[in-house]
Amino acid sequence: MTIRSATRYLAGVVLCAGLALGAHAGTPEEDATLGLIREQFQDVDLRRVIEVSASMKLDEQGAKRFWPIYRAYLAEIVALRDRQIDTLAEYARQLDAGWIDDPTARTSLARSLALEQARVDARHHMIRKAGEVITPIQTLRLYQLELAMDASIGSRVLQQIPLAK
Repeated sequence: MTIRSATRYLAGVVLCAGLALGAHAGTPEEDATLGLIREQFQDVDLRRVIEVSASMKLDEQGAKRFWPIYRAYLAEIVALRDRQIDTLAEYARQLDAGWIDDPTARTSLARSLALEQARVDARHHMIRKAGEVITPIQTLRLYQLELAMDASIGSRVLQQIPLAK
């Protein structure tokens, strides 16, 4: 997959995901902030596809078998990320109110842990399916790429979230 085809592919994924996400009720400022966050993640998604495309070194046949699996994975990740953004928005509203009570903390933690597990499950499923159509070395490389990209993204996101008080 070339960078141009990766860009076109991602534009399609982002468009589909954007249509699926729908609107969220909130203040205009909150909606604008959430919109900016989603735009930044679209940029991250583009870099992810470019990185995977450049690193996997797939021939045409391998690409035809691999990319549908990876597209399905990205669509799932985008949906999970939207749920994460909603959870973070609720957390931010509580911080803005000046406090987080115990029931809210429990709910936020439970949602965050469930989302984290869902991301791990999605990656595991994608790696297993990809392993059916690419070589074991390519499968390991893909796993390593995904772990590194997720760690980098997660680190940047977590640095911007204030600790609960």
